[in-house]
Amino acid sequence: MNRSINTKDLLLTNACKIFWSKGYSNVSVREISNAAGVDVALIARYFGSKRGLFEATLENLTKIEAKDVQSSEILIDAIVELFSNGPKDNVKASPISMILTNSDDAEVGGIVRQIQYEYWQKGLEDIIGNKHQAAMFFGAIMGFCVVQKSLRLDGVAKVGSDMYRAQLRHMLEKATESPEK
Repeated sequence: MNRSINTKDLLLTNACKIFWSKGYSNVSVREISNAAGVDVALIARYFGSKRGLFEATLENLTKIEAKDVQSSEILIDAIVELFSNGPKDNVKASPISMILTNSDDAEVGGIVRQIQYEYWQKGLEDIIGNKHQAAMFFGAIMGFCVVQKSLRLDGVAKVGSDMYRAQLRHMLEKATESPEK
């Protein structure tokens, strides 16, 4: 039993890393099983299919809920700390990467967009109190990640630095302001 738990965890860990960084349609089950060091047939045994494995990678995502965050100021503090203190070694792909690489996928894009709404957007709307500002807030997070990790723009400070915190905080605060300001 312990071996099967380890095998299942190995498959999930490697599937997260590969699906979330390369995109669902750009990955084969053989690539995942090779990365995990197990037989490809075990994917069907544990998850039923490639899609079942992908959906299993989404099960442990953290949900943003208004009951856990009482104001947009507390939300901004939490996001700034999360991004400033998060893993910097790129060993594990992030949920942001998962959205960027899979939200437009023909087979799983609908699932990804639904998860994004149910797990993050709905909570942001409840906390911020406005669906338009919540969308801008999430857009600011996505944009900041793209300029930092993908484009590697020189103007973005080093992750974890005081300047990085100030830059991210500024973007998030502006996203929560009314456009009339």
